[in-house]
Order: sequence, then C-alpha cells, then structure tokens
Amino acid sequence: MRNPFQTPFAAVFTNEVLLNIKRVAPYVLMVFFASNALLWWGKGPALTMGWATNAEFYIQRNMGAFSFILGMPIFTAVIMGDAVIRDFRLGVDPLIFSKPIGRGSYLLGKFLGNFCVLVCCQLAFPITYFLLQWVPVSGMIVLPVRVAPYFKHFFVIVVISHLVLAAVYFAAGTLTLKPKVVYGLAACFYPVYIGYQLLLKNAPKIVGVVSDPLGWSAQFGLGPQIWNMNPGFLNQYVVTYHAAAYVNRASMIIVTALCLLIVYLRFRIDPPANTSEHFTNLVLADAPEKIAYSAPYELPVDTPRARDR
Repeated sequence: MRNPFQTPFAAVFTNEVLLNIKRVAPYVLMVFFASNALLWWGKGPALTMGWATNAEFYIQRNMGAFSFILGMPIFTAVIMGDAVIRDFRLGVDPLIFSKPIGRGSYLLGKFLGNFCVLVCCQLAFPITYFLLQWVPVSGMIVLPVRVAPYFKHFFVIVVISHLVLAAVYFAAGTLTLKPKVVYGLAACFYPVYIGYQLLLKNAPKIVGVVSDPLGWSAQFGLGPQIWNMNPGFLNQYVVTYHAAAYVNRASMIIVTALCLLIVYLRFRIDPPANTSEHFTNLVLADAPEKIAYSAPYELPVDTPRARDR
C-alpha cells in the first residue's frame, strides 16, 4: 500500500506550506487579525448594549464582520493568486514537470497548500477572541467558557465563503499567469459585491440564497432587530442555521469544485508564449565586380609614429 505522505500531491502540498512559512505576508496577516479581535472585544458594542462578549449571537456577528469588513477578500487574493504564477516566474516549472507528477496532483496540492496557510492566518482571529474569555474587564459580561461556537461559525461563515473566493483567484492566476488579473479581480470585489446585493433586492429570494458567496442572503444572523432585543435573551440565544444557509454553503462548495475542474481541464504545463518571436531575414547582396583600390592611410609628418619612420 502506498504511503499517502509520499505521493506527488503530498510533496506539492508540503512544499507550498514550507514556502509560505518563509514569507512575511502570513505573519503580518496573523498579527493584523489578532489585533482586530482584541480591538473588537474591548471596544465593541457589547459593553454599551449589555451583551456578553462570548454570547453565541455575538460570536456569529463578529465572524460575519471579520469575513467582509477587514478586507479579507483582498487578503485571500494575496495568498492564493500567485500559487502557480510563482513557479513560472522563477523558471522552475521545467524542473517540477520533469518529475513524475500529474496535473491533478500539482494543481490540487498548490490550491490546498495555500488555502491551508490562508485558513491558519484567519484562525488568528477566532483563537485570540476565544482566549480573551479569561481576561477580566470591569463592566464586561462574560458567560461560562465556550469553545464550539467560535470554530463552528468560523468554519460556516469564514472558511466556506473564502473557499470559493480562493478558487476564483486561483483559477484566474493559473489560467492567465498574470498577477495583475488576480489583483484586479480583488480590487473589484467590493463594488461588484455591493452592486450585486442591491440587485438581489428585486430578484427572487432563491437567487440570493444560492449565489451569494458570503452568505448574507442565507439568513445567517438575527438582523437589525438585535438592537431592540432584550440583552438577556440575546446572551442565551442559540444560533441555528436555516435550510437556506445549508443550500448556500453547499452551492459554494460546488462552485469551488467546478472552478478547480475548469482549471484542471484548461491548464497547460507548457503555456504558449505571450508574444510570437520576431525573426530578421538576412539577404545577401551580390558582390561588386570591381573593388576600388584605396591608398594606405598616411600618418601626418609631425606625429610621433611618422617621425619614427
């Protein structure tokens, strides 16, 4: 039986993780996310509204904000966009494909390796938020220690939402081999997404449920009415996802699989050159029948070499 840790996929996956460990970007993202968890915990509306900082509805609310407000769609492009571009830019692609490695193992290892690093960076937010349960602050309401809500809502809201975004960025970078295309898509995300949300108001609800990548149309939260609800009720509220939410999350996983399938079918190990080579035609002219004789060059008399003569 073949060792699963000694397959081409495992080699590519491990190599991507090791390469990202040497980059500065993942560590910067971890510090940034952890700092925001600390800021939202100490300066959020929980203190003024009487909400418990580890109430399940508040955890879910912060996970939704973390997935969208902090520029996460752009950070996803930073980690996922150049996974394959990097190999062709550094010129190591002939060395990689000279080994017994298939397209599927290469692409899947690249995608999952970088997405694993992305999720590890994102985990800095819920882990920091989870550990803050043990930090006492005057006037802050804290319920008994909870574990499952932090990681349940992190997976449902953050991981799956950015799984489909990661697949889109990965596909754009792999098929075009142009980083500008990836970062162009990332820059357009917010205006396009906000405009799309405005269009969904007039569309059938099922359209928003199935196609919203971040799941805002899938009834993830209690909505604006939380500001008028009793804090005691909210602190004991147990978040449950409706069937629409599961349809939305399942559809995002299917879209991710389709994106990766398209990349597999369209990716070429030897991509054609962007521009065709230019050749110069050389035409030999006929030699002249007579060549005029020119006298040898005479140095002026007053030069040193002329005096030596």
